[in-house]
Amino acid sequence: MKCITPEISWHNRDPVLSVDIQNGSYKNREGQTFWRIATGGADYHVLIWHITITECNGVTVNYVADLERHQKAVNVVRFSQSKKILASGDDESVIILWKLKEGHDYSLPSDTENKEQWASWKVLKGHIEDIYDISWSPDSNFLVSGSVDNTAILWDVKKGRNIAILSDHKGFVQGVSWDPCNQYVCTISTDRQCRLIDIAKKKVVQRVHKSKIPTPPGHPLEGKVVRLFHDDTFKSFFRRLTFTIDGSLIIVPSGIIEPQETTGSISNATIVFSRQNMKEPLMILPTQDECTIAVRCCPVYFELRKDGPVSVIALPYRMVFAVATQDSVLFYDTQQTWPIAMVSNIHYGRLNDISWSSDGRIVIVSSSDGYCSVIHFDENELGQIHTVKEPVNPPKEMPKSSGKKSTSVKGKNRGVSAIDVDESAMDIDIARFNVARANDPRPEKKPAEKKKKKSSEDKIVRNHGRGDTEKNSKPSTEKTVNKSSEETAGEETEDIKLVYHEDSTDDAAKYAKKAAPVTATVVAPIKCNKAPRRVQLITLSSPRELKKQQ
Repeated sequence: MKCITPEISWHNRDPVLSVDIQNGSYKNREGQTFWRIATGGADYHVLIWHITITECNGVTVNYVADLERHQKAVNVVRFSQSKKILASGDDESVIILWKLKEGHDYSLPSDTENKEQWASWKVLKGHIEDIYDISWSPDSNFLVSGSVDNTAILWDVKKGRNIAILSDHKGFVQGVSWDPCNQYVCTISTDRQCRLIDIAKKKVVQRVHKSKIPTPPGHPLEGKVVRLFHDDTFKSFFRRLTFTIDGSLIIVPSGIIEPQETTGSISNATIVFSRQNMKEPLMILPTQDECTIAVRCCPVYFELRKDGPVSVIALPYRMVFAVATQDSVLFYDTQQTWPIAMVSNIHYGRLNDISWSSDGRIVIVSSSDGYCSVIHFDENELGQIHTVKEPVNPPKEMPKSSGKKSTSVKGKNRGVSAIDVDESAMDIDIARFNVARANDPRPEKKPAEKKKKKSSEDKIVRNHGRGDTEKNSKPSTEKTVNKSSEETAGEETEDIKLVYHEDSTDDAAKYAKKAAPVTATVVAPIKCNKAPRRVQLITLSSPRELKKQQ
């Protein structure tokens, strides 16, 4: 295993927020094999690169295209499984689908700016806040996106519209993953809940917030119910979770192990669940002081190691996955609970994303310091490749949209929920969770909103003003909008937090500008109507009547 950090200003030294490697390798005119990768940065650009591994295990990176259409920072880029489409999501709540023009010529002159010609195919609009994550369906006909507007949206790519708005979340949706078996979508948000959503029913079928965790006998946490995920003070914009390639496991970052003593510190971890039962995790992979940010699974199956330990999970093969922490990359497999490899101290900034090549030998990591690192494995270094004859869970076809009102919501009104929550969903230790919420001194949005339900007009105001309410509840360490942050936003710095704060402020202003006509017609009359009512009531019982009688 070799790790190389090319000295390239990938996005003009701005943070590289996302990276993805296209399936399959290609040949250039010289007969060299290269991999096509895409990067998204805080400079509003999506860039296409060709990476070649030399005979001496060196890395050659060539810039080939600049995709210029985004007006805000690009948080996520993802190639479709069909290799035909590239999706990119930004801080302007827009998803752009790109296609490589057919008949592109690799023999273009070297002074040509773009050696590959990419064109925007479709633009998906439905979110009202920053988009943090995207995941494609196995057939490349659908995708799911997660946003700061507390929703995840299922998109029909061919029709260019949404088929469902998953609005059950009570916090920013920072990670989404589409089941390789085409049955579920999994999300993780800042409300500390991981949800498993049935694609056909558009319902939450499992969710987990608290649970018992696997511990050795006699451990202080044995049999105790603890929280599993970080709250909204998590030190990253992203919580990129993933399914394993066979769909049997769900691997979620941003996990925690809470101490029983008040003086103890929280230990970070990666949580592994079974798709069949998320009531309790299968494995807890601790990372001590480093919080985990992104997880990606190697797309290759490997043979079980004969000299290795007894497999933790009863599978006829091994699956390898990489976990990106704040400054390290840990490699695990399903045969043991401790890492099989680790790369650390390769960047000065926080890691943001990670991606595998389709042959399982190249891993690329992006960082907020403006650089990317390439990790290359020798042949069979991770193990002997295992040939899978039949998948563990046969893929299912995506149901066609039936046109039901509950599965499609038009416009930006979030008042009517587009997803029904299954009452039989697994609420882990829901009784204790409700008690904890009742004792929580922090203010919540819902009680304030319930007071506004006295009239139908108030409901309209609440629905329309949801975006502003959510903006004021952003994580304090990432995107809190207050006076102190506004004063420091003008300083020149490379801190990504300030970059995002400025973008968030611009977005708020932009959305408020768009919503001005609605505010003028709905909010103002309500405020004006309430005052006359009070005056009339006071007039009826005021001393004026007594004076007249005298």
